[in-house]
Amino acid sequence: MAVSLRRKREAPRGRYTPNLWPVWIVAPVALIAAGALGWVIYHYAYDHFAQAAADQKPPKPVNINDVLKATVTALTLIGAVLAGLYAYRKQLLAEGDAHRADASQLADRYTTAAEQLGHDQAGVRLAGVYTSPASPTTGGRPAVSPG
Repeated sequence: MAVSLRRKREAPRGRYTPNLWPVWIVAPVALIAAGALGWVIYHYAYDHFAQAAADQKPPKPVNINDVLKATVTALTLIGAVLAGLYAYRKQLLAEGDAHRADASQLADRYTTAAEQLGHDQAGVRLAGVYTSPASPTTGGRPAVSPG
């Protein structure tokens, strides 16, 4: 049984939350990737500084503080990019919540209007016509387009 990390399915109609990977998968993978990337950057920076120190006359030893500063600077930049991705993910979730709230409000308006349209009193039925989401007086689209 093959497990795929890619999720290509379509969201069901009425679902406004984006398809995101679970945090219990993303967090460990991100930590392992950050650790491996830090290790690679450290060794690359160390080799770079060792080559530069060996080219000097007389050769000087590698300053570990310079290597660490370069590594921390690179990882800070990567962290800033990841923070931007996290903010983007939060924005997607907030937009999904807003769409869900809009859909819920519209459904409540239709329900209220339908209840009013089925009422015994004529005044309440008329109020149901005017409060209907499809009524032009409420800013909705007309049920039948003119012309």
